[in-house]
Formats: sequence, structure tokens, C-alpha cells
Amino acid sequence: MGELVIGTVKKIAEHGAYVYLDEYDLEAFAPTQEIIQSWFHTIRDYVKEGNKTVFKVISVNPRMRVVEVSLKRVRVDEKEKKLLLYRHRVRVLKMLEIAMKKLGRSPEEALKALWYLEEQFGDPFKVFEEVVKTGPHVVDELELDQQLKELIVELARQQVEVPPTKISGILKAVSVEGDGAEKIKAALLELAKTIQEKFPGVSVRIYVVGPPRYRIDLTGQAPKQVEAAFTEVGNLLPALQKKYKVITAVQRLE
Repeated sequence: MGELVIGTVKKIAEHGAYVYLDEYDLEAFAPTQEIIQSWFHTIRDYVKEGNKTVFKVISVNPRMRVVEVSLKRVRVDEKEKKLLLYRHRVRVLKMLEIAMKKLGRSPEEALKALWYLEEQFGDPFKVFEEVVKTGPHVVDELELDQQLKELIVELARQQVEVPPTKISGILKAVSVEGDGAEKIKAALLELAKTIQEKFPGVSVRIYVVGPPRYRIDLTGQAPKQVEAAFTEVGNLLPALQKKYKVITAVQRLE
């Protein structure tokens, strides 16, 4: 009990709603008091036939095969997390079915591979994301045959687009020289150029927040490379201070 499940509302009755549990091929029942949250509303204010949403299991009778579920006991964050996981499972299963078809294997083999990836990663989509983020070595330790590993890497590169990683910080730059503004500008331009040259996969943007504060945004597909680029920003500042006679410091924004 307490498990979150994906359910499709099949029928609404006066005393509750009959729900098909998509992941278990089983029917459950949600009593009225476990759906509505106010006596001023009706069941249909919360669910309609055909709706797919997240429920929480509140009781199970294995002998009678009766399962009761609740809608109102599901928190918003639990709902969002469960729906995301469900969408990932559906997407990964489709990709694994494609892989198995190419290998001449049955759809059942795709389901077994899905279960294995869930055991290893929790969310089976993570392996595909990590292949794109960090490289094909992610699958090296998996207990899958080599052909399937190669197809997982291929499908990840073809079908998965990972949002870029972004790290931002605040640069403080001060100069007491007569042409201080120009020296600060030159120092920041050299900083951006050097980072870009050392980390071609990372884009660099520096702009004024309000003197003496400047914001730096580093963005890239490889998280470790973006982290390394931000570390390099701090490493470069002492030399730039000396060269342009400016006082600088950087603080990461979380």
C-alpha cells in the first residue's frame, strides 16, 4: 500500500470511480471520499472518463483481487515525478522494441531489458541521457549483450536530446586607473575568449548587471566540461588582474 500508480478512469459512479491500472492490467476502485476534496464539488470536477492520472494505493485484497486507490492523497510533486517516470518508461520501451526488432528478437525481450534498466537506474531513461551527456562508456558495465548495448548507444544519439547545462556566476571587476572602464572591458573580453578557446563546446556570455558587477553564463551539453570551464574562470582571474591592473572576483550563482 502507498504505491503510486498510473490509472485511466473507465467509469464514474455515484459512489466512486472505476480505474484501470495501466501498469498492472488490473481494475481498481476510487471511493468518492478519496477523490473529492470539498463537499461543494462532485467527482466529475476532479476526474472524467478517459482521464489518465496518478493514484495512490490505499488497500489491497489479493484473494478478492480488489484494489482501492486515492486521488486526493497524491501530492503535486509525487504526481509530477510519477508521470515523468511513466512517460520515460513508455518511451524507453518503444526504443528497446526497435532495438529488438533490428536484432530479430521478440517484444518480450524488450520488456525484460526495460525491467533490468529500471533495476540499475531507477528511471530507465537515465542510461540514454547519460550516453548523450558523457559518452558510450555508460553501457560498458551493463549485463546486456554487446549488440544491444551498441543499439542503445545508437538510439540514444538519434532520439535523445538532453537540455544543456548552464552555470552562472557574478564577476566583480574594479579599477582605479583613469581608463579603468576600458581595462575592465578588455579583461572580460580576454577572459571570454580564453574560455571559449579552451572549451569549444561551451558558450560564454558576459554582460553588465550594474558596475562593478558582471554576470557570466557558461552553457554546454557536457556537464563536466561546463564545470571545468567555470573552474578555469577562477584560475584565469589572477593573471588578468595583474595584466590589466583590475581587481576581480567571481561567485557562483546557485
